[in-house]
Amino acid sequence: MRTIITLGVGFWLGRQLYINHDKRVARAKETRLKRRLVSFLKEKDLDTKNAQKQANQLLSN
Repeated sequence: MRTIITLGVGFWLGRQLYINHDKRVARAKETRLKRRLVSFLKEKDLDTKNAQKQANQLLSN
């Protein structure tokens, strides 16, 4: 019985670690994408405020 409980707790803990890692990786990718998008929009003659607003609007969908 202890073995089954230990395996269940281990599986749950491993899953939580993987979920947190996956969220961190996704957040980092989104940040890099947003930074590249803002720099592209600035390159196309948008000011910083409008570039940020457009990037937020594009990435929210």
